[in-house]
Amino acid sequence: MLGKEENIKVKRSIPFTLGFLSCFYGSCSIVDGPPLGECKLFIDINNEKHGKTTDYLQGFWCSKCDRSIVHNHKVHLKIMQPPDFQSARVGFNSYFPQLQSLFFKLLYDESSEEVQVACVRIIRRILVHGSEDILIKTKSEWIKCVEFLLLNKKKALREAFCTQISSFLESPVLSCLFLNGDSSNKTNEQKFLGLMKHALSAAEDPQIFETILECVSQIMIAVDIHSQLFLSCLILLVDQLDHPYVTVRMSASRLIHKSCYFHLKGGFELILSKVVHIRNELFDYLTMRFTSHPKMVREFAEAVFGVETEELVEKMIPIVLPKLVVSQQDNNRAVQTLFELAKCLNTDMVPLIVNWLPKVLAFALHRADKQELLSTLQFYHDQIGSDNQEIFAAALPALLDELVCFLDGGDSVEINQRYGSLNLLTINKYRTCVIYLFILFSL
Repeated sequence: MLGKEENIKVKRSIPFTLGFLSCFYGSCSIVDGPPLGECKLFIDINNEKHGKTTDYLQGFWCSKCDRSIVHNHKVHLKIMQPPDFQSARVGFNSYFPQLQSLFFKLLYDESSEEVQVACVRIIRRILVHGSEDILIKTKSEWIKCVEFLLLNKKKALREAFCTQISSFLESPVLSCLFLNGDSSNKTNEQKFLGLMKHALSAAEDPQIFETILECVSQIMIAVDIHSQLFLSCLILLVDQLDHPYVTVRMSASRLIHKSCYFHLKGGFELILSKVVHIRNELFDYLTMRFTSHPKMVREFAEAVFGVETEELVEKMIPIVLPKLVVSQQDNNRAVQTLFELAKCLNTDMVPLIVNWLPKVLAFALHRADKQELLSTLQFYHDQIGSDNQEIFAAALPALLDELVCFLDGGDSVEINQRYGSLNLLTINKYRTCVIYLFILFSL
């Protein structure tokens, strides 16, 4: 009979064995020589002190799972070379689901936290090597696994899961796990992020909250900076900046900087200056939350952006004010938001919208729906009493620059390059167009 410690040691070895078996999937022959295969065993056969076979094993390497690990190549190598061995692959398919069942059984066994952590640490090996049919058959188990680990009371399990969560974004893992999952129009990435959001809404312990946010950060690090998933994760972290617990707010701001710095060494501010769609959508989101969650906006300004709220609003105004004015006819909150933004800048709404008249008109003229331009002109008429001719006359000098160089709040050097690339003929065409619009609205 095995003692308690020996029994735990045996149990702990099972998850690692399952992980290595997953890596061996399709790699069925052993040869001597240079590294040719996807999996490698590092074996030292020169040391005479070894007493049993396992003593010779110095390490294991998989091309999919261990790319960042560098082994000492001075030891003698036995190389796992994946041959064209379809029969073995078919046989493996037949019993691997049973081995996965053993994995889940050990994962949910509360008798040993050490064994559970060992299971979590080999999730990637099992997921990324699983065939599509196996992933589809076990998709409900894996989703249950994610939910179980995100809200687990054991910190060690949650922290171990943070290192593995990006594995679920691998292809074809994500598509298989959410195949025919629901009738919504959400993407698979949105469905997966929905698991994070659900966990955040269910979490009560701030420590659990923090490790869920760590998982969100790991997703940001794993995906492309230009992807919608990166932006969605960023907004999810921003959303926690008015959390009741100060530790959660501090974690959210720290993780925003950490995730952004991983992609660009200049960090968050450099991303906002270089990736325009992130800046624009984030500013739009903050504007939408400005009246309902002022603490979140203030925390974002101070803890993330490093400025006072007023300075943040000044940066946001060129981006968000034209959209608010143009959308005010169909957006009941737009006018109230304009009042709040003006209040933050210690001014009134009317001088604020008048100061940005050329940018607002340029934005409206670039829209496909001409009704939005008419609505915008009517809004200015209601606020300042001027007619269309007076409105265009006031905006005409600066409106040309806005139309020609689309001054979207971008880098001034870039804007100068845009202007410099235009020839005189093109500028005259735009000038003629603006004059035509001026005459049209004067009628």
